[in-house]
Amino acid sequence: MKKVIYITALATALFSCKSKKKLITEPVISLTSQCPKDGNCSVKLNAHKAIEIKTDEFGRLYYTLTDDETKSVYQYTYNRKVKGNLQDANYREEVIFEVSNQDNISLTNEALSQQKLLFGRFCYCKGQTGYYAVKQGKLSVAKKEKQTSVDLHFTISEVPQIIQHISWVTE
Repeated sequence: MKKVIYITALATALFSCKSKKKLITEPVISLTSQCPKDGNCSVKLNAHKAIEIKTDEFGRLYYTLTDDETKSVYQYTYNRKVKGNLQDANYREEVIFEVSNQDNISLTNEALSQQKLLFGRFCYCKGQTGYYAVKQGKLSVAKKEKQTSVDLHFTISEVPQIIQHISWVTE
């Protein structure tokens, strides 16, 4: 009888311990720019990440995210709604860029081309898909206490684009 009580007590002790879960709150991101009516727009913050821009064997740009406590990466996505069940009708544009966790930014044209800022176009558009470095436009990132405002106007000469202005506020 003592063995049964001992085993029951031991099992209760082992399985009743719960680890404390750390509550991580995601920042609230509110889009302030217009999203095209025929699609959905979203912004994602990858905190404590940096962009590493690479080139494949065909000379096309792509990126990977790496850990970096001093930087964060914003990813804006526009997805066009597909009507019906049309095949190959998907269309997506993406803007991804890296910012310092501490600094305000105001960059125009040539200075902007030095920033890790990519525009991606993904569709059934032969020869006009992939990532492109943004070299023309204006990027402003203003940080006040716990709020960050982002405003980007840009153009790409390599491919047609729908999104030319994006802005949001992160709290």
